[in-house]
Order: sequence, then structure tokens, then C-alpha cells
Amino acid sequence: MQKLDLVHFLKVSITVYFFYMVLWGTWYALHIIDIANMRVDNGWTGSLVFLPHGARVLMFCFFRYHSLPALYLADITGPSLLNHEPYDINFIDGSNVASIGCLLSIIVSVELLRWTRISDDKLSLLKPISFTNYKFLFLVIVLSSLLSGVISNSIIVILNDQLTIDVLTILRFMIGDFLGAVTVVVLLWIIFSTLIDKRMIISPD
Repeated sequence: MQKLDLVHFLKVSITVYFFYMVLWGTWYALHIIDIANMRVDNGWTGSLVFLPHGARVLMFCFFRYHSLPALYLADITGPSLLNHEPYDINFIDGSNVASIGCLLSIIVSVELLRWTRISDDKLSLLKPISFTNYKFLFLVIVLSSLLSGVISNSIIVILNDQLTIDVLTILRFMIGDFLGAVTVVVLLWIIFSTLIDKRMIISPD
């Protein structure tokens, strides 16, 4: 039984890590043409379409706590692997701790919605789209974006006295996480819906 659990954990970790890295790589490539202030050299202002937040939300919603180690690892290694200069891993400036804050925002959002029984918690991108099927995911995106903007920036400020963050910066982080996650979900839904229409995959319904 333990062997099966370990195999499952490894499969989840690999899937989560590479999914996150694909979205991070896509977001990082788009910064070159500066869409929605995606440039990493614009300072601590926040992108208005932060795609990696979609990976955080989706992977935790589908795989729950098994996804957290891989998400954290991708969060702290992805930027450094793709562009070592501005994203050098630094355990002093608080960026790694802020990543924990981002993940915590999703955990709190999911558990809060489960506690309020707002959804049956059965999520699938293969189901026909409806408010009933997707309200849980949408609400997690909204709540986690709000919490992530506040928590992550608060951690950075607490651990780095040289950095000042205003309300506008926090708002940009909230909007960026929200739009980024929504963009990822919509794109995945279009892809899966097209594959179902072409009968390349079978809908669970």
C-alpha cells in the first residue's frame, strides 16, 4: 500500500511540476513583448496576467495536498532556472516564504468553500460547462487571488525592509492572479472541448 502511495505521489509531483513550469515558461516568454505589463524588469508592480497562478489553483483543486511539494519547488526554482540574473534564489529577501503564502491562500480558499459546502467538490474540465460544475473553481480563483495579493506582499515587506509596497501594487497582484488563472482554465476548457468534439478523448459523462 505504501509503495502504491509513493508511486502516486511521484506521478502527481512530476505532473504538477512540469505543468507549472510550462505555464511559467509561457508567461516568461510573453514578457518579451510586454503584454499586460508582463516584463520582469518593471519592478515589483505585478503582472496583470500571471499564468502560473492557474497552475497553483488547478493542481491543488485536482490533486490536493499531494501537489504542494511540487508546486513550491516549481515556484522557487522555475524563475531561477529560466532567468538566473533577476530571480536568483535568495532565502533572505522573503521570496521563498512569499511562495508559501501564495499556496496558503489557495488552501484556505478551498477549505473555506468546502466548509461552507458551496459545491459538491467534483471538478472536471471534461464536463459540460455550467455554473454548478465550475462555481467551486471560479470562487477558489477569486478568493485565492485576493488572499495571495495580500499575504505574499505582506510577507515580502515584513522580511525586506528596503521594499515598500502600496495598495496599487497589491491590487495588481490580485488582478494578475485572477486573470492569469481564468485564462489558463478557459484555454484548457477550449482544448478539452475540442478534443471531445473530435472524439480524440472520451467525456466522463
